[in-house]
Amino acid sequence: MSRPSPLWTEIPIHVVDFEGSLRTGVVEYGVVTLLGGDIINTSTRLHAARTPVPPIDTQCHGLSEKELEGLPAFETEWDHWVSLRRTGLLAAHNASVESGLLRGTWLRPPAVPSFIDAGTEVAEWGSWLDTCRLARAWVPSLGDYRLHALVAVFRLGARLDTLAAKHCPPNRRQYHCALYDALASALVLRALCSVEGRSSATLAQLAKDSLSAPAADDLSQGELGL
Repeated sequence: MSRPSPLWTEIPIHVVDFEGSLRTGVVEYGVVTLLGGDIINTSTRLHAARTPVPPIDTQCHGLSEKELEGLPAFETEWDHWVSLRRTGLLAAHNASVESGLLRGTWLRPPAVPSFIDAGTEVAEWGSWLDTCRLARAWVPSLGDYRLHALVAVFRLGARLDTLAAKHCPPNRRQYHCALYDALASALVLRALCSVEGRSSATLAQLAKDSLSAPAADDLSQGELGL
């Protein structure tokens, strides 16, 4: 008999954001770890690009090829990302983007705990928790599910800026900066789980509802317009 899925507060949730593309690879990551609904750790790092960074990418994330030159490649972070997945689940706003970039670097990790089906292991980066899809499933009347819109709806802006001042590099405290976006997504996840008594939601429920909307909707509601 399988054990019940843990509550979302009982297992670390690593809320991540990547800047980059399948062409350049990940050039910046941000990670915010939640446990019990609290932020217990943050990390961020810049990485060299695989290919020249197009000007349109720099316009988006603010990182030039010159700034990234000589830095370690994201591929050197294998142990770090396996460790994250081994200790908890990954989450993101429009997680299909982060999943694609992670799988574009390493297709899958070694066997890691499922956390959805307690006591089982999987060789997958998922299940992913997706704040964009959770918001669409749980608050369907909003209409605008871009990250900055959800921050505004839940009145998280002041808290986000306070956390950014504490955790983010001085020149990376705005949208399309990886740790800033990860902090915003973590605050949105926490706010969503307080809506209509979902404080006792299980990881299985969050994972299920993160798959509740067609992937095509992500393109219009997620990463392309934070």
